[in-house]
Amino acid sequence: MKKCIIAISSVNHAIRCEKLLNQNGIYTRIVKLQPQKTKKGCAYGIEVSCKDVDTTLSLFNLANIPYSEILR
Repeated sequence: MKKCIIAISSVNHAIRCEKLLNQNGIYTRIVKLQPQKTKKGCAYGIEVSCKDVDTTLSLFNLANIPYSEILR
């Protein structure tokens, strides 16, 4: 199963994302990113199955959780 990482700006947002996704049946984990590897310098990411990315982004939008980019 291919994994994608959604870059998140802070650890607090990452924890909130993890809880939201777990409540909606999407397996996820928080990963540490190298800030210089992302456009906005995000230090954390949420790893999900690439097939769950669209659902994940919809949930983030509904919950007003900001994200910067998707790393595939």
